[in-house]
Amino acid sequence: MTNELKSVRFDVDLSQKYDASFISSTVEAVADELGIYISHIGSYSRKKYPNSVHWHFKEKPKEIGCLDATFWEEGNEFWLVVRNYEPAWVTKRAQQMQTLLNARL
Repeated sequence: MTNELKSVRFDVDLSQKYDASFISSTVEAVADELGIYISHIGSYSRKKYPNSVHWHFKEKPKEIGCLDATFWEEGNEFWLVVRNYEPAWVTKRAQQMQTLLNARL
């Protein structure tokens, strides 16, 4: 029996310590460049990642699929997640976003 991954994580390499404000403006610029929009901003697992910022991105309203991104300032971590049931556009945009963010951060 094969264990299928429930999701794939794309880590963004942070070259220094960033604050949430700077990351948020960078994420917004990259999303705009990729033609995706922020459908939700919140936090991720408040116990495990306190004060994190968590985004959901979509290409079109009412379209199936969602790209998740999380920045955790205290841990200086940024990652994107694609769940295994997401449509192909989500993986494509995750890879593109990871590349652009790695170049800028």
